[in-house]
This record gives sequence, structure tokens and C-alpha cells, in this order.
Amino acid sequence: MLYLKHPAWLWIKKHAKHYLPPIDEALQARFDDGNAFEHYVESLYPNLVRLGFDDYSEYLDMPLKTNEAWKNGAETVAQGRYEAGSITCISDIVRKEGDSFILTEIKSSTSAKEEHTWDLAFQKIVLEGAGYPIKKCEVAHVNNRYIRAGDIIASDLSEFTDVSEKVQELIEGTKLRIKQAISIIALDEMPDLSPERARLGSYADWLDIRQKIFPPLPENSIYFLPYMDAEKSTKLIQEGITTVDEITDVTVLKSSTQKYLAARAEGRRVVETEKIEEFLSRISFPIHYLDYEASQSLLPPWDGTRPYQQVPFQYSLHIVKSLDGEAEHHEYLHQESSNPMPNFIESLKQNIGNEGSILVWYEAYEKTRNRELGEMYPDSCHFFQDLNDRTIDLMKPFASDMVRDEAFKGSSSIKNVLPVFFPNFSYESLDIQEGATAARKWKEVTLGKEIPQTERNRVYSELLEYCKLDTLAMVKIHKALADFCL
Repeated sequence: MLYLKHPAWLWIKKHAKHYLPPIDEALQARFDDGNAFEHYVESLYPNLVRLGFDDYSEYLDMPLKTNEAWKNGAETVAQGRYEAGSITCISDIVRKEGDSFILTEIKSSTSAKEEHTWDLAFQKIVLEGAGYPIKKCEVAHVNNRYIRAGDIIASDLSEFTDVSEKVQELIEGTKLRIKQAISIIALDEMPDLSPERARLGSYADWLDIRQKIFPPLPENSIYFLPYMDAEKSTKLIQEGITTVDEITDVTVLKSSTQKYLAARAEGRRVVETEKIEEFLSRISFPIHYLDYEASQSLLPPWDGTRPYQQVPFQYSLHIVKSLDGEAEHHEYLHQESSNPMPNFIESLKQNIGNEGSILVWYEAYEKTRNRELGEMYPDSCHFFQDLNDRTIDLMKPFASDMVRDEAFKGSSSIKNVLPVFFPNFSYESLDIQEGATAARKWKEVTLGKEIPQTERNRVYSELLEYCKLDTLAMVKIHKALADFCL
């Protein structure tokens, strides 16, 4: 899989692994979720023999132990290792059926993906080379329609997608790539590091690795353009274009990249005041600046919730009641392991009246949470429908190019817009700087076992500071938009 992401990545893994990025907390959390799901899938197989290893010596012994498990009459083997010449794999689940076997790859996603079929194609080649004919390849993944009611039911949580035909279509190509990968490993020198050779969504990761190994690219390299990827950079490189100044046809680039280049070409901030005035005219007092934080889990923690459901656990709310009024701040942060939604809803009802506009940044997020909350708690359905009816997206002037500035980097994210207007209010000074980290840390300290209270308090303080900046940022940006129209 490393070879498919970038041929040089495999070489580095073998010969210079110190260049590879370490596993960060976010990736480790995904691994932990996947491991938890793996055990639920394994529980579906009676008499399953689970192997695996704890150290390198045990790893070396695994093929022998795997063969012995099958010889001793195993029906299903999890985490067995198979060898065929110079290639080897550890398979999640292999189940015997008649004279052949079913190969199952367990993934924490909610569907079977392209990279899963490549993975299975490699495993099938290894297993069949080792004497285990495969009749079926499937992906066990999460059923995100499952709603928890009591203990988690493994059979309802799991779904299986047969990908046998897709895997078979990849077999010959995979055999060719195996030979290529082995030849890459055998090279004395690192192969071509060009970022445009990155595949399977690895462009940004690969660019970071390339920067560590070789002298930095020039600042105006096409590789650093916002929203660049391997496909787009390849088109430019094929035309002999390596720097931003050499680009003459922007239509080959993504719309957000085009947006950045257009603002760069204008050379100054452009404000379309008439459009902004029309936008601002729809906002009425009292103005509520609202932001939610929500957490998701592969294993639904509470009854009534689904895998990966976005469960709101925190909000920040600034209210400005009149033109010259000071912003009042209200907030809620759930700090218990119980379902946060009932208390979250009650707190919102206490602090948001039935008049005035509600300003958010990227309305699809808050509106979707409101709709879901209304569906789960019918007594509050009208309350959340009213919130959605009054919601206005403060991101729109930036997403619709009413305000254009090269410093936005082609983005309409509040993280990019705020420091352009107010450099002293950058998120970079915070311990928590974006929503995914906020959700992960909240879940770790709130639902985790044996977390010291001092650690809980520290994270809760960081969460409050982060979410408060989101709504304070909206207050300031709204005022900046109004100042443009004076």
C-alpha cells in the first residue's frame, strides 16, 4: 500500500524510515477505534483462532503457527501470517469453506473503498501462493445505520461487502506492481520523489516527506498552491510549468486554487460593498453568534446514537442586542460521560430567544446538527426548526467572493479569514486549534477511563477557550464587514 501511495515511500520505509512522519494522536485514535471494531467482527465467528504477535521473534514464527492452526482443524483464523516466496501478509480473517477460503478485511470505514480492494488483491495473491485458494473476498465495515439500544450488537454494527469481482480485476495489475515494488526496495538510491507520483490521497503527506529529504522548494513552486494535488500538478509539470508565475491557463486547476490565483492577480483586497450591504441588511437584532462542537465515535456511546454520529457536546454563543451593544457571552460544555444532548438542548433554550438572527460559519454544519437534534428529541423539533429558519451564514461574503484577498489562500475558513483582519486573534496561539482536535480531546477526557481530574480540567479549559474564539471571531468579522460599508 505504501508503494501504491508513492513508489519512493516504500523505499524510505525500508532504507530511511526516520524520514517518515510519526503516528500522531489523531491517527492513533483512528487505529484505536479500528481495533475496537475488529474485536466485534471477530466475535461473529465461533471457534475463531486469533494469532498475532508481540515482538519480532513471534512475528518470524507466525507462518509456522498459522499453518499449524489450519492443520489442527481451525475453521477461522484471525491475524494469521502467510508467505509466498518474497511476499507476505497478515490477514484479518480467513475462513475455511469446503476446499477453499473466504478472505475478510476489517475496516473502520462505512463502506468498501478502492484501497481496500488493492489490499485484498495483494493478500489473495499471497494466500493462493501459500496454498490457500480464495473463493471470495469481502470487506467488513461499519453499518452507520445501526442505532444502539442497550449493549452493542456485533451483527448489527457490522456490514459485509463482497468485492470478489473487483479484486479479481486487479490481480494481474497487482502481480506486476509486486515485481515493481520489489525492484524499488532493491535500489541502492532513492527513486524519483516527484510529488505528482503520489496516489490514493497521499499528496500532502508525500510533499511533507519530500521537503524533509531535499532542499526546500522555492516559495512560488506549484506544489505549494492551495488545494493542489497529484493530478493537477502532473498536468502543469507535463507542460513544463514548475512555478506559479509560469501558469497561463488556470482552468486546469481546482476552483479554490483558481480563486486564490485570481485574488493574487488583483494584487490588493477587493470589497464589493453593494453586495455586502445587501447581505448585512438581512441580519436583525438581537444577533446571536453561534458555534457548535460535536464528537463522533465508531462505537456509539449512548442509546439512540449511531456510529460516527456527530453528537454536540459544546457551544459558544455571543449575543449583541443593539447596534451599540456589548457582546454578551454564554457557553455550555458537557463534562460528564452521560449523553450530552439533553443538557445541551436545555442550555440552548435558556440562552437563545425567539427573535433575531443567528449567525454561524458554514451553515450546513449547525443546520444539520439542529435537524438531527429535532428528529431525536421531537419535543424540541419546533425550537430547532426556528433556529434554522433564522440562521445566516457569515461565511457567504467570503465564499461568494464579495471580499477577495490573496491572504485567504483561496479558502473561506474562519481559520484563514480571522488572522487576515485581526492578526492578534490567530488560532495559532491556542492549544486546540481546530474542531477535529477539540472533538477527539473531549472524548478522550470525558469518556476515557482513569483520566486525572487535573487533565480533564486542563482540556475543558482549552475547549472553552477555543470555542469562544470561534464566536468572538464572528463578532469581529461581522463588524469588519459593516465597516466596509461606512
